[in-house]
Amino acid sequence: MGPEDGSAPPLRKVRSACRRCRQKRVKNLATLCPEFDLSQGPKVNANFMESLNVPQDRLNTMNIASVPRRRISEPPSNDESLEDAAANKRSHSVMESDADSPLSAKARSVAIDLGMLSLQSDSRQKHYLGSSSGLLFAKLMGLDNDIRPEQGASQARRLTPQRISAEIYRSLYDQLRQDLPSPEEACLLLEVYFQNVHVDQPFLHPASLINAYHALYMCAQAGHNDSVDRNGWIDSVGPFSYNGRMDMVAGYISTPISIATAVFHVFMAFSLSATILTRKKNYDYSPTRFHRMAMLTASETFSNISVTSLQAILLLALQSLTEPAAVNLWTLTHIAMSHCIDLGLHREPSVSDLPAGARALLRFIFYTVYSLDRSVATIQGRPLGIRDETFDIRPPDESDVTEVMSLAGSDLIIKLPMHQVLALSISRFRLDQHISQIKLLLYHLPTRNQSFVWPTNLSEIQTRIKSELDHWLLSVQRIVPADDVTDDEKLDFQIQKMRHEQLYHSAISLLFQPSQMFPSPSQEALRLCYQSCSKRLQIYDAVSNQDMLYYNWRNIHGIFSSGATIVYCAWASRDLQRTLPFAKLLRDLRTCSNHLSIGSQWWPSVRSGKESFEMMIDLIIKYFSDIQLQIQDLPPPPQKQQRPTSSRTESSLLPPSYSSVSGIEEYPSGPETSRGNQEQMRPGQSVFNDQTQLFATLNEAQPSFGNMDISTSANSLQEFDMPTIEAAMESFMAEYLHEDWGWDPFSSSTGVFDNQGSGPV
Repeated sequence: MGPEDGSAPPLRKVRSACRRCRQKRVKNLATLCPEFDLSQGPKVNANFMESLNVPQDRLNTMNIASVPRRRISEPPSNDESLEDAAANKRSHSVMESDADSPLSAKARSVAIDLGMLSLQSDSRQKHYLGSSSGLLFAKLMGLDNDIRPEQGASQARRLTPQRISAEIYRSLYDQLRQDLPSPEEACLLLEVYFQNVHVDQPFLHPASLINAYHALYMCAQAGHNDSVDRNGWIDSVGPFSYNGRMDMVAGYISTPISIATAVFHVFMAFSLSATILTRKKNYDYSPTRFHRMAMLTASETFSNISVTSLQAILLLALQSLTEPAAVNLWTLTHIAMSHCIDLGLHREPSVSDLPAGARALLRFIFYTVYSLDRSVATIQGRPLGIRDETFDIRPPDESDVTEVMSLAGSDLIIKLPMHQVLALSISRFRLDQHISQIKLLLYHLPTRNQSFVWPTNLSEIQTRIKSELDHWLLSVQRIVPADDVTDDEKLDFQIQKMRHEQLYHSAISLLFQPSQMFPSPSQEALRLCYQSCSKRLQIYDAVSNQDMLYYNWRNIHGIFSSGATIVYCAWASRDLQRTLPFAKLLRDLRTCSNHLSIGSQWWPSVRSGKESFEMMIDLIIKYFSDIQLQIQDLPPPPQKQQRPTSSRTESSLLPPSYSSVSGIEEYPSGPETSRGNQEQMRPGQSVFNDQTQLFATLNEAQPSFGNMDISTSANSLQEFDMPTIEAAMESFMAEYLHEDWGWDPFSSSTGVFDNQGSGPV
């Protein structure tokens, strides 16, 4: 309707807008600007800045009961409504401190230190920005939000919580009442997790996980009501710390983790524990039920980037390593690493920013992701996710173990691992740094890019890394348990040391096996590869005899790769063909095949690889029987190749004798092991110099490889001619050199994972 009709003209929308809205031409429907209004002046409360700048150390020492808590149903205060506006301004004290600081310190802060800035105008979530991101311009404009360069690691809380309807909360509380285990059952499940999973992947805070269970148990008992806080906790659940810290929002203390994320953490830990118990023939707890409950809260858990969501990603990665799951481990690992960088966990935090326990946990979280990245990259033969020169956070030490493993004030009686066991986990982080060197120097692809000058003395580098690995193993040997431990604890500790020695032999094999820089290893390198792989299989067998071997994908791949490397070394090394006892070779291959049979119960894709591996065993036996006449005519190898001190050198690198612990000897692998260990290689001896010896060995009672009995295959070996054997072995060697096993969902070139199941079984 126009003015000629006698009606009043419409109000101009720009009159009630502030200067900023008019300059940006923001439409405003006759409403006051929430941040600034020309008629009433700025709505800024000077006292609000003081409530935002409470130090974290002071926050942890405050009396929680004396700090008020506001329910979500209460109207927001003026202070809280202006929280986002004040977050973009710097206080006068901060500006004065910046003016007093020397210019060199400012230059270094801008050049190399960590900056945590908000990348969105409507969010207080901080993201890491490095020195090449325009951080200098941000500081000059005053947009750094008085965040110190090292303070980004503390920005891990849920800054913009997702609003969840009351119906969803009510359904979650009802489901908790049905599926949450009792305190007695929770003690058992959490203890299994800490004793078996946490010792290898220490990224969860034990005290925090127990606190979360306590809070969930109170929620399940009380039920949902209409009054919950911003993270979904009812009033009867008091604020508790998580990951060693508390939240302070607008002057109110609160729990830093949402109830949805707490459900995911607790029930995923229960699912992993139930899986371990199931493989020990304890079927009292269903992994599927716990896993299903955790997945109900997945969308809320992963709705933001935080330390707690990063821990949830790591729990999913462990689930995919434990059994077949419809998740991509390679993708999960890189998402976890990107979260670490986005949160600034790859930079060394300041001492004044976080309490000691929170800083220690961040170190464990980052290096757990780092170790997982190195492990997956090695298994899949893919590039590393992050280079070692791109982070400066130091590895955890023994003082960090003490901070993380404290359970002060816990009502649950849970037996945690010994501190010495966590010290072994710390030593593994140091081993992963050597893996990074090996992958970077020996497994990079040839390129025409001249920007990088690669070293040319790779043989010397191999020798140096081998010496460093030897010293690493000696440092592991020096870690001893306390004097007051029980026999069971001593046995568990020795098992952990054996597992770390297996990691040492895995690194030795990675160092000397065929690589891009050494496609044809020397005879000495092949000998070292064979010895390391043989020792790995013996360790796997010894741990299995103690019912302590869990057939996760790391162990399955380690078993198969050890057997495949042994086949390759026996095929490619003429020196091994001269000196290697055939009975020992057969025993190693038998051990590999037997453990693949056991692992195929939980990993169906392993069965096809096991069949291929058994066929290679058949062919290599025929191959050795055909070349024995050629070998006996050759002159004996030089005395220097028959190194009688090699066994002493090898044994000197082993951990102390395990014979004092529950009868564990030096990795027994069955009745044949003790007999095989007594066999000594005499100088100039050829194990194939007597044809009757070979066929007598074949005609003895031999172990069966699955459904194939070696003792009955001596005559069937004559069906293979040498061209057929060589063609089959060349195909097998091609797969070995390219690490492209069709049966392996983690190592295939396509990267498609096994979708046998959607969760635990």
